Amino acid sequence: MKTYLLDILNKYNRFSESLDVKTILCNKSWLAFNDTGDKELYIFQENGSLIVSINGKVTNGTWQYISTNKSIILSFKGQAYMLHPSFFDKTIFALQQDGTNRYAFMIDEQQSQSFQPKSLTELSAYFKNIERKKVEAEQQRIRIALAQQKAQQKRIEEEQRQQEQYRIEQEKRQREREQEELINRAIEEQKKAERKKEQAILKQHKTFLIAQLIGYIVIIAFTVGITFLAYNSATDSVWVIVPPIIFCLLYFLVYRKIIMWLRQKLLCKYLRSQQMKKQKLRDEIQWIEQESKREEEELNRLNNTINYKRMILRTEETSSNYKQTHIIFDRKEFAIYWDATAMKFKNVSLLIYNGTEIVRYENLENKGRKIVRLKKVHSPVKIILMANWLDSLIYKVVYAVKG
Repeated sequence: MKTYLLDILNKYNRFSESLDVKTILCNKSWLAFNDTGDKELYIFQENGSLIVSINGKVTNGTWQYISTNKSIILSFKGQAYMLHPSFFDKTIFALQQDGTNRYAFMIDEQQSQSFQPKSLTELSAYFKNIERKKVEAEQQRIRIALAQQKAQQKRIEEEQRQQEQYRIEQEKRQREREQEELINRAIEEQKKAERKKEQAILKQHKTFLIAQLIGYIVIIAFTVGITFLAYNSATDSVWVIVPPIIFCLLYFLVYRKIIMWLRQKLLCKYLRSQQMKKQKLRDEIQWIEQESKREEEELNRLNNTINYKRMILRTEETSSNYKQTHIIFDRKEFAIYWDATAMKFKNVSLLIYNGTEIVRYENLENKGRKIVRLKKVHSPVKIILMANWLDSLIYKVVYAVKG
């Protein structure tokens, strides 16, 4: 039996310890690989006998599997060999000679028609092909695993996206419901406020209250009169149904229509009066703005300067937002804000002309805010900011009207 060096077998060991060597070897005929062209045939018997045929010349020998060190002892022609199973597949059984890196190769005779190497190069190519297929199979396994992992990841991402989309849609629906509830509540509150406002407006009109009272008196009087007539003329108790019928007819067909007509008439009159008040207020504000500008120009014309435009003067509400206003009320505080810091103005003072009453504040800071309250407002109220610049007296004027 010839052995050969083959480096590729050192890279891997394909023989599994769970395989039964006797089951592999027995009941088969094995061709031993050699590069001489001789047909070297081995037949392993279950009783431990070995038949070796070289080109038809038979030699008897023995074989034995030693499980202690997992080795096979072959004895024939007066020689004995210790070999270790190294590689096995359906075609080749490779055995490593003990203590060396040399291998004997046995080929299943039934597979020899499809594979019968003539040289060590062909045998090496067989193992390389096995290694290549192993690498390709591993790469294919990795590709499949990656594809499955990618598909799984995509599935998870899709599920997460659907869950997120569902959550967003639920939150959107919840927000829409809440917003719809808020809108409905606001509409309902607005309707209630409008009804309260209408009731308050109607209560101010004595005509409406008198009309309601007279209406109830007339309904009661008619009901009592007709009931009395029905009672006197009826021969049975049918007159009992007359009062509610008369009362309902008068209330729903006459009284309610007259009251609704009168209510609509009074509300329209109130709206027109409010619109006229607003228009009057707008006209007054427009007038005070024009008058303020005109008087500023008139007061400052003698000084031949326009530095008054660098001063700021306005009336404001006393609330925290400092909203500008042109409307002031009796016994209610308002604020006067001024800013004369744009230039080096001196001797800043403030004059308030309220009818014949004049209020004066002197030696003020160049910038400030003064809270003022007038017991009785005589519209229009003129407010003048005065300051010295060089040798000139500069004026800034605003007007306010009574609210």
